[in-house]
Order: sequence, then structure tokens, then C-alpha cells
Amino acid sequence: MSTTTTPMRHRQTYMIGPAPRESFLFGLNIAASVYLFACAIVGVFALSIADNKLYALAFIGVMGITALPLILRFQRKTIYQWVVLYSQWLIHMSKGENLYLSGRFSRVPGGTNRLPGVLYDSVLHDGWVQHQSRQKFGVIEMPKTHQFTIVIECWPQGNEAIDQDAVDTSVFSWGAAVNFISQTGDVDGITVVIENGPESGNRLRREVRSMAHGDGFYGGELPARMMLESAEYLATGTPRLWARVAITYRAATASRRKDPGEQIKELARRIGGVLTVLNEAQLNPRLLASEEIVSFVKHSYTPAALNDLELSEMKGGHDLGWEDAGPQAQKANISNLFHDGCYSTTWEMAERPKNAFVETVLRPLLDPNPDVLRKRVAICYRPHSPAEAATIIGRDLKHANSGVNRLGKNGPSFEAQQRLKSVEDQLEEQGHGHGLTMIGVLVTVTTPDGEDRPKADSVTKDLGTRSSLRLQRLWFTQDTGFAATLGIGVLMPSHTKNVAKKLGA
Repeated sequence: MSTTTTPMRHRQTYMIGPAPRESFLFGLNIAASVYLFACAIVGVFALSIADNKLYALAFIGVMGITALPLILRFQRKTIYQWVVLYSQWLIHMSKGENLYLSGRFSRVPGGTNRLPGVLYDSVLHDGWVQHQSRQKFGVIEMPKTHQFTIVIECWPQGNEAIDQDAVDTSVFSWGAAVNFISQTGDVDGITVVIENGPESGNRLRREVRSMAHGDGFYGGELPARMMLESAEYLATGTPRLWARVAITYRAATASRRKDPGEQIKELARRIGGVLTVLNEAQLNPRLLASEEIVSFVKHSYTPAALNDLELSEMKGGHDLGWEDAGPQAQKANISNLFHDGCYSTTWEMAERPKNAFVETVLRPLLDPNPDVLRKRVAICYRPHSPAEAATIIGRDLKHANSGVNRLGKNGPSFEAQQRLKSVEDQLEEQGHGHGLTMIGVLVTVTTPDGEDRPKADSVTKDLGTRSSLRLQRLWFTQDTGFAATLGIGVLMPSHTKNVAKKLGA
């Protein structure tokens, strides 16, 4: 009898391509580079014609001081950008626009709990899938940007014992799903949300009661009472995970921008294909109806309402509409957000994994953690159409070549050479039919008032480090960052410019 052995299969590794970067003077954009170049020319001209060289040098020094904030950066923003942001924040603070109050005795029309900030003007519509089941689903409209978002709940397989081939196939299928969804060219964003929170136990109690109180329960009265007692106490407070995928479409025609119903019909036509590719990625998708969207948005802004919402759903459904999905009180601070008795802090990915990584790289950040019980991680994809991808890669290739050709004492830097190689690899992959997608990560941690927030901040940064990410706190845009991690159509590039007008709604 003979035996044969097969070599151990190595795990698949992945890498993220280089972020777009302009390679002009000091890595600045073209406007800043032209300004510095003009300062140099004016300085040389002043020295050549000035009778008093001291005045000319003083003039050059003033120009250098004004140009220095264009070069110095903090958290990827120039000093001038931080000055403008802080000035705008002081103006909003002086007007009290960072404070939002809703409810019966507020200034909100109708005395409702409308969503604050950039979501104040949003509208929730109903749609029906165009197949035999006629499944109902919710569509969130952002009227100012003409964007429409559908929300899909998912049940990924998780950490069960599956072989590596199946894992690699699922990862490949997810990439194929993102590429398929973005082929139409009107997809502004895909947001994947993994949310952790405390389990109320209502779901388990409902299931056990239906079993223990049913006719013909096997085992008799004693096992039934034991199951009921276990369901009453064991499940409460344990971690619970929610997984959602939100796809934001842009109304591409005048008729769809004018009539939301036309856009919803188009989405209903496409949803079948979207659910198919998500199912191939082993995500087990299910479209969320309007009342389910209202439910998770409401308990995100008001965590104390989770138990009441679940009890209402068990009795036939809650009576809340989109106009009541917001908090009763919200105060946007520079570095955090206060809402209905809780403080939330939103972090963004400042530095992504530099080296190759495996598919479990984000597991420390996604898994439940006892020190940050309420945590929401949003992986934001901004897919580009094939035409946009070709333009972006071509521009990146030009800047990468410019960086390599800018010789130093020892020739091109290693970083410039690696960047050029990465862009060339992207160009080759695009030729094989692959898509181009910008990726970002937002993390929102919510702690009740009175808990140790500095500890939660420290744990969050540590989880980011363990996931090969460097997280940095959002400044001046905490309310928009909180809404962006919900996965209901708020995209930071599209909506941060509206914060100034809608901080306090």
C-alpha cells in the first residue's frame, strides 16, 4: 500500500493599487505648483531690479511664508485647508447650527424626528422587484444630488470551517460582483457595513416560545421550561452582527432626475442581476423593505430604542416613518457627535496596508470587541466606469513617469519605481477586463454617556493597527461621517460640501 502527499497550498494574497497622486512640485497639485513657480520668478525679478536688496529679500520672505502652508500638510490637508475648515466651524458655532433638536416642541415642521444634517431632505420610496414574487424594497433618494440608494441585508458565511479554495472563490466572486455592478457607469458608491451591537434576546425568545408553546413539543414540560429560562437570560448582552450592502445609483437622464418613479423602475429591473452576483459571492442577500431601513437607522441614532423596535416588529411592525427615523437631540462637536444620550466618534482610514495581505486582514476590526460593544465599520467603494478608469490610469501613469524622471543624486527613488510598476500592472489588468475602484474605510464607535471614551478611542486605534490600517479621527465632519457609516446613501465626496448648509438642518 502506498500513500501520496500533496504539497501544502499557500493562501492567496492581495494588494491594493497606489492611490492617485499628482507629481508636480513637492507632490502638490498644478495650481499650488504654479503659485510656487510664480513666487520664484517674481523673487528673482525683484532681486534683479531692486535698488535695495534688503527690501527685495523681505519681499521674497513674505512670499515664502505665504507659500509655506501650501507645502506643509497635516492629515493629508494643507494648513490653508485647515484654516478654512476651522473658520467655517467657528461661524457655525456662533450661529448655533451644530445643535439639532427635533420632536413635538421643536422647529421641525410637523414636530417629527427628521434625520439631521445632510439627510434632512432625503426621501424614502417603495419599489417592487420585477419578477413573480413582487418583493417590496426601500429606495432612499437624495434630491440635491439625484442619488438613489438600495439597501441589501446579507448573511456571509463567516468563520465556519470551509476550505481555502472556497474562500478564494468567494473573494474572487465579490470582486466580480463589484465590477458587474459598476459596469453601467451610474453607480456612485457601494458601501459594505459590518455593525456590532448588543443582542437584546428578543429574536431567540420569540423562536423558543414558538417551539416550547407549540403543540406536540418533544420532551415534556421540564425541557420546555428550561429552554424558556435559558432564552430569557443567556442571549441578553451577547454580541450581535449586522451585515449590509448599500448601492448608490445616480439618475443619469433628465426624466429620471425629474421623476423618481422612473429611476425606481430602472433599479427594479437591475436588482435581479445584483442579487444574483451577490449570491454567487456567498453573501445570501435579501432586499430590505422601507420599514426595516427605518428600524436600523432609528436604533443607530437612538440605541435605547432597539428593544422597543424589535418588540414592535414581533407584534406586526412599528408605526415609524422616515420622518421619525432621526434623533430627538444631536450636537456635532469638532471630534465627536452627541446623539440621544450617546457619543459617537467616526474614524477614517489614513493609511492602507502597504504590503500584501490575506483575506482576513480586517478581522480584528470587524469582529465584536467587549471594549467597544457598539461599532460600525463601513468599507466604501467608489467604482469607476471603464471610460473613467482608462482616463484615471492614464493620468496616474503620466504622473508616475514624471516621478521616475525627476532624478536625484542616486537616480529615481525606490518609491517612485514601485509606484510606476504598480500603475503599469493596473493598466495591464484593466486590459484584461478588470475594473478600477477607489476604496476607503470609516469606523464609527458609539459609547453611552458616562462611559470611558478615551479607552474606546485607544482600543479603536489598536484594532486598526492590528488590521494593518492607520485610523485617524474625522475633524469638523463627525455628523456626516456618522451618516456615511450607516450605508443609506451618504457618500463623503458627494455630501461633505453640503455640511456647511445642513449642520443643524
